[in-house]
Amino acid sequence: MGRPGVSSVRTSVFRWPVLRSSTAIRARESTSLYRTPICRDGVAMAGSMERSVKIVHFADPWCWWSWGLEPVLRRLEAVYGDRIEIEYRMGGTFENIDAWMKEYGVDERTTVDWIRESIELTRNPLDPEYLRKSGVRSTYPACRAFKAAELQDRSKARVYFRRMMEAFQVRAAPGTEEELIRLAAESGLDSKRLAVDLQSKEVKEAFEDDRRAMERTGVNFLSLVVSAGGKLESKGEVFTSGPFEEIIDRRAPGLPKRIPTDILEYLEERKDLVTAHEVAEVFHIRDDDAEARLAALEKAQLLRKSEFADSAFWMAAEIRLEKLPLEVVRISHVPPEARVESVTDLTPIVTKAVQNLYSQVAREPRKEYHFPLGLEALRFVGYPEDDLARLPETALESFAGVGYPFATASVGPGDTVLDIGSGSGTDVLYASLKVGPRGQVIGLDLTPAMIEKARANIARIGAQNVRILEGNATKIPLPDASVDVATSNGVLNLVPDKPAAFREIFRVLKPGGRLQLADIVVQEDVGAVCGLNPQLWADCIGGAAIESEYLETIRDAGFSDLQIVKRLDYFSKSRSESTKRITKTFGAESIVIKARKASGANH
Repeated sequence: MGRPGVSSVRTSVFRWPVLRSSTAIRARESTSLYRTPICRDGVAMAGSMERSVKIVHFADPWCWWSWGLEPVLRRLEAVYGDRIEIEYRMGGTFENIDAWMKEYGVDERTTVDWIRESIELTRNPLDPEYLRKSGVRSTYPACRAFKAAELQDRSKARVYFRRMMEAFQVRAAPGTEEELIRLAAESGLDSKRLAVDLQSKEVKEAFEDDRRAMERTGVNFLSLVVSAGGKLESKGEVFTSGPFEEIIDRRAPGLPKRIPTDILEYLEERKDLVTAHEVAEVFHIRDDDAEARLAALEKAQLLRKSEFADSAFWMAAEIRLEKLPLEVVRISHVPPEARVESVTDLTPIVTKAVQNLYSQVAREPRKEYHFPLGLEALRFVGYPEDDLARLPETALESFAGVGYPFATASVGPGDTVLDIGSGSGTDVLYASLKVGPRGQVIGLDLTPAMIEKARANIARIGAQNVRILEGNATKIPLPDASVDVATSNGVLNLVPDKPAAFREIFRVLKPGGRLQLADIVVQEDVGAVCGLNPQLWADCIGGAAIESEYLETIRDAGFSDLQIVKRLDYFSKSRSESTKRITKTFGAESIVIKARKASGANH
């Protein structure tokens, strides 16, 4: 770790050889720096899939710089999700604490001063006396324990690494093998197996391999290394995520980003001891703002607060509420960094967020999302099993609709049908079964990945009367009065300018034409509480209109005979407890609607 000088810790804390602020690492090191961990049976471990961007941190569960960089890594993880891979490799701070102190010319007192100075730099609090209190003699056993954990499950190993840092650096837990085994069990690992593996030659060699890689590259505990676009680049002595996001965005242009919005959800998902600074870094807000929000959530009994070494740490409490007070939602949800004041400004931002999310749904349908997906969703919302059996699995797997609009019985033989937001093609192919060979079906979508998938599915079953257009609901590329039925499923809530969308739908329908749709509506105004947040729009929550206003918008566009055919507690099938709560809070549900354009109506 950074070496303190005799006269001033602050001026010499980086005297350890470090990389300059941004340095390209020699390409020949890439093989030794980045490898996919392998289980003993030769199968790639869970969580080790290859990704376009990797971030490597040479770390140690006892190293305060590793704790200081944790908020940065958590921000990158929250923004890029599983599109990046974060890898910890063990550098090993010291094999013997006495020899280490002698080498750096420090004693117990000056080491505490050194750590205090470092906390001022990283702003992530810990107990500055943890080395003395814990009685640790060597950090190597903890490093080897992490390598042993990787043999079992890489994602659990990362949880284990965090638990070790919390135990040793925050709680000043004893630095014993018994504590390592206890923390392994707490992290969901097989603690008995870890105790055996801890002494194995395989684990010792893996640890030594990490240490040699760290020495070869000249990287230290204060640095992160980014591998993207076939090149390696590092930054050291930086404890904010911005420079690393800049590297990733430059090296992997177009990599989708998800802006974190919900503090409570963040803490619930991780079960960690979290500092105000970590929340501030992840959500890009000030430390005092983060602390105020955490304190308010604690007051609402949604978080538990602990204090160690005069610093505050928070964890999620067990939440049994079905829905949250609106004021709590307001506190937990952080406004977007780039504040959006109008729907006009929101449209291009929402479009990008929607395309990012649904491109992922198209390409990774087996990933877990906050909404029901695929065959499970189709069955839940009411599609008949016999009809689904006639459609290709590759269409069904990316279905993200919110209802069964065909329950309106609006589509019949010979009809021309327009599906707005056709996605992977489930509803256009389903409609083709209803219209028969004399009818035709037109899909409209704005996400290239979904369009590509839908066209492949159409070709797969040889549907001659189905085609897909690229476009959006506010500018439908069809002539006036050209379709008999317009259908849509869970899409119009994503459109910022809903009046324009319904006017366009009305325009392209023939006189006497029918509208059928399923969509999300709410009873409380999400925007009034959470602001115009593009990420919430993409999640089918932020853009949902109040039900009465939604229905009035349809009528104002010229539609008549408007009826709600079906209601569904759509988000009850979400795997996210946080999503269930927030949608209950706003009274979100899906409705199936039918309406028509009067026979004598003008365009």
